Amino acid sequence: MQGFSPMAVPSSMEGMRNATYSPQPPEVQPGPFVWRGLWLAVVVAPAVGLIWARVGQVVQPHFAPLILFPILLGVLTGVTLIGVVRLTRMGHRPTILVSAVLAAAVAAAGQHYCGYVSRYYWQAPPVIASGTGDDLKALSQQLLRQTAPSFGQYLRAQADKGGRPLPWGYVAKGWIVWLSWAVDALLLVAGAVAVTVPAACVPYCSRCRSWYRAVRNGKIDLATADRLANLIDAEPPAHPRSARYRLSACQGGCGPTRCELSWEHADGVDLARTWLDAQKRNEVAAVLDGLSGEDQGEIDE
Repeated sequence: MQGFSPMAVPSSMEGMRNATYSPQPPEVQPGPFVWRGLWLAVVVAPAVGLIWARVGQVVQPHFAPLILFPILLGVLTGVTLIGVVRLTRMGHRPTILVSAVLAAAVAAAGQHYCGYVSRYYWQAPPVIASGTGDDLKALSQQLLRQTAPSFGQYLRAQADKGGRPLPWGYVAKGWIVWLSWAVDALLLVAGAVAVTVPAACVPYCSRCRSWYRAVRNGKIDLATADRLANLIDAEPPAHPRSARYRLSACQGGCGPTRCELSWEHADGVDLARTWLDAQKRNEVAAVLDGLSGEDQGEIDE
């Protein structure tokens, strides 16, 4: 049985009908604010946004499906930022969310700025660039930069004169272009936030300052699910079809283990989520270790 990612919810746990959660222990609380979080928000987030802005500006002329492209770019921006968060073990959720919004906003505006810089500063017009002498090329670049409009003038010209191609052969101009840019920015931010929020909701250990990840998970038979339910004081549904479990722990193994047990039945999915101390964890592990490799999936620590 293939395991599922600790940052993703398996399909059998989606659309839960009943859910039972136990309170988080004191060791598993949102990370505190630290000053290096400002480094994440002020330096790293804009840098991530600029990187994906440049990628978007290069790819857009070749592949830019309406609505889908800004969402995809936002998702990539959010995933990159979450990777940095995991690497630096940053646990302050408000800082993470603000950084994600900032990175997405920079990615949205940065696409236009990269287009502006690429046109007037990174390359010369084809006629001038075809000159044979280095002095002629340098002079042409200097003249081009001196006559270049400001970024604001460039955007107004793009909206009023250049326009934006839309489906069915329609070319939008004026305020419609500005509106479409605003919608793109909102979709990009939405894509980044949609990835960041679930990732930031993963438990965080305040002792070793690390995020929880799945250490064992998989599908189990109903008899084993009943045994686990008795151990964690959960009540299984009346007529379940299948059952799954997931154990999550911090990287240092110093905090309690989170145990999730779900049952799929005709009316949906029931989920029980609780926290295990060392004794309970060993008891649960003993039950799971009694299964064959065909009956359960595992992720080794």
